[in-house]
Amino acid sequence: MLEKLRLFLVVLEEGSLRRAADRLHLSQSAITRQLQLLEHDLGGRVLERSSSGVRPTNGGNALAERAKTLLADYDSSMAEVRRLVRGENERLRIGYIASATQEYLGPALAALRRAHPRLKIKMLDQTPGEMINALRQGEIDLALTLHGVDLLSRDFYARKLATVRSLVALPASHRLAAERQVSLSQLRDEIFIRGSDDVVPGYNQRIVQFCRTHGGFRPRLVTIASATGLVESLALAANEDAISIQPAFISHLNVPNAVLVPIADAGATWDLFVVWQRGKVASPLRTLLSELNLSPGK
Repeated sequence: MLEKLRLFLVVLEEGSLRRAADRLHLSQSAITRQLQLLEHDLGGRVLERSSSGVRPTNGGNALAERAKTLLADYDSSMAEVRRLVRGENERLRIGYIASATQEYLGPALAALRRAHPRLKIKMLDQTPGEMINALRQGEIDLALTLHGVDLLSRDFYARKLATVRSLVALPASHRLAAERQVSLSQLRDEIFIRGSDDVVPGYNQRIVQFCRTHGGFRPRLVTIASATGLVESLALAANEDAISIQPAFISHLNVPNAVLVPIADAGATWDLFVVWQRGKVASPLRTLLSELNLSPGK
């Protein structure tokens, strides 16, 4: 059908079957057959023929208008797919954890922009849950995430970028707020905030593991009011006299009514991963992975 539409548009542009045949290097009879098939598919005439040439019917005018849009969209989509298949994509879409981006992606992104000055980089501040969905829907090419990697490793390439120690977000009035560091065993009687499995998959299990392994207790997890971001979530927790264990790279955040204190237990760590789509690795993505000292998937 697409080729019939292309032929139909050429006939309209030339205004003559003969001129269209010359342009397309086809016989007039072949063009006539294709037009007849097109009209049969549509159930009506799209061209009026005369001794002076051809012109569109009312239906033909409507078809021409829609065919131009349809073919332009098709050609654009196919060009994009060809670039992807060949590893020649001119854009890179990155889902990221905002608090970790500058430290772990900043220098590599600067080098990427120098190496590919025409590359369009789209940065998307997303929760780990949103990154999982975006990767599966093909909406991002790469994700920087702590959570949910076990859900992604079968379908995507995943490489560990860094191992990060922990800190605890405490209410500013907490008895341990002035300490230089605290051990998990000192938090035995505290109330820990629960993470949403949709937003931070695997977070609750990690906190339970930390407390059992390094503190010798099972934490009490509670759900607090939903928040739009990490800072708000930690502030709400502090207002409820609850605490939260987080990776140390959030230490620069300014959380109202809360202090961030390092965890002393060396084994309470988080693995930060870079995850990207399987398939041929485009040159810009290959450059970024190289700057991060990660090997592209094969």
